[in-house]
This record gives sequence, C-alpha cells and structure tokens, in this order.
Amino acid sequence: MVFGSFCRAQPDVSNQPPEVSITWPVDRFYFTTETLKIKAKARDTDGSITKVQFVAIVTPIKGSAETNVIGVVTNQPYNILWNNLFSCGNYVTLIAVAEDNFGARTESAPVVIAQLCGPPPSSVLQIVSPKDGTLFAAPGAFDFNAELLTSAYGTSAVQFFAGTNLLGEVVATLTADGPPVSITVTNLPAGSYNLSVIDRYANFHPNKSINIRVANLGVQSPRLALDGRFQFDIVTSYPGRQTVIQASENLLDWVPITTNQPSSNTFTFTEVSPATNSHRFYRVFLPPE
Repeated sequence: MVFGSFCRAQPDVSNQPPEVSITWPVDRFYFTTETLKIKAKARDTDGSITKVQFVAIVTPIKGSAETNVIGVVTNQPYNILWNNLFSCGNYVTLIAVAEDNFGARTESAPVVIAQLCGPPPSSVLQIVSPKDGTLFAAPGAFDFNAELLTSAYGTSAVQFFAGTNLLGEVVATLTADGPPVSITVTNLPAGSYNLSVIDRYANFHPNKSINIRVANLGVQSPRLALDGRFQFDIVTSYPGRQTVIQASENLLDWVPITTNQPSSNTFTFTEVSPATNSHRFYRVFLPPE
C-alpha cells in the first residue's frame, strides 16, 4: 500500500531501507475507549531513523474509508496516544511508516483493530519485567514493572500479584512515552510463581501472566582439601539443572571454569590446581532454561 502524500524521489539504491513494525495494539484487538496507545519499533542498519508516521485507515460499516496521519514521532520510543474522533462501529487499519536519514521509507505490516460500541473494557496492562521463565537465586529480589496500554479513564490502579498474594499497588497514568510503573520485590522464598498485574477496578482481567522460579543457590564450607586444592560445596534446589561456576581476579571480569549438572541438591567443586597466595573470587549461577 502506498499513500500519495508520502511520494518523493527515490533515495540512493545503495541505502538499506529501515525496518518498522507495530508492537501494540495487536492484530484483531478491539477497543471502545477514545484514547488508544500505539507503539512501534524501528531501526536502520546503515543510518538512523528520522521519523515514524502513524497512519489510520478508518473503514465504517457504511461509507468510504478515510485515511489520516494520526501522529509523527522523531525520537524513541516510537509511541503515540491516539485520541480518535471517529464514531464506534468502525474497523481501523493501523500502519507505521519509518523514514531514514537518506529518505528511504518502509511501511509496517498492517494491524487491523475494531472500534466497538458499548461500555469501555478493562484496562490493558503488560508486564515489562521480569521476563517469562526468569530464574532468580533465593531469596528472590527484582523490580516488577508493568506498562499501561489502554485505559477508559486515563489511569489504572495496578495491582501486582504473585499467585494470589498481593505484592503492591501503584497508580499508572496512560502516556505515550512515560516509564512503566514498578514495585520492588525482595525476600521471595524458593519456589515457582505466577506473576500477574490487574486493574483493581476491572470486572475481568485480559492481561497475560508470566511464570518465574526462585532457586536456593549458595556456596558453603570453603576449605582446602588434603592435597592443598581449594574446594567448596554448592547448594541448589533444582537437581538436574546446569550450574555454572565462574571465577574472577578483580570482581569485574568473570570466566566460567566449570559447568555441572548435579544429581542431588548439593555437590562439591574442587579446583584443578593447588591453592596459591593470589586472590580469586568465585560465583555460582543457574543459566535460563
């Protein structure tokens, strides 16, 4: 699809065109609110992005389609808040158009959404971090971040849950480029957890949850073996998982020295060579599955 208002001289053929895609909303999303957050990502492999235009093609049930440029962003993040002025009962095709510093333009794949009539739906929230499947060493500590994507009233009382346990609540405001809302989780015991975010005033919860695991992982009983080699015990609550031991001489540059897949909750690490008077630091971690 090519829009007449975008026509211009062709750029240098040696220039690689930019890449662009709409990351929110998703295809076939429906909404009834007047304000909708639209997000895109764009990059240029041999230059820079100068702007991203957002185009809405509104197709009513009856009548002709109407094409409008609904926003232009020149810096990351490439997000806009669309305060649409169209009546409900329309299908809307969203397209992002990225332009690079040599004038090349690329259109994203279209995203088709529906603007329905009726009461506004619940707020849409997205967990930003941690990522699904993340593994933490016990006691678990991390920032739990969420982003407000759609809200009927412009704000949301975001509740953060681990299973059915409420971890905290923060008021989020719908903005184009504001930071996500966040709580800090500390001292989470070992175990598996389902993390979710919920609008306190919502009648239903359309948001996706994620799963994380917190593992007991530690070093104990450092000692010298009878042959003078340094050794210590590693405790892990997940037998069968790869456990990586790293060493460093300055606490900055870490080098993996062995990878074990223990069959029990405890195993012993022993250095290859006898100990010397030089300093060496060790740490243990479980890589993601």
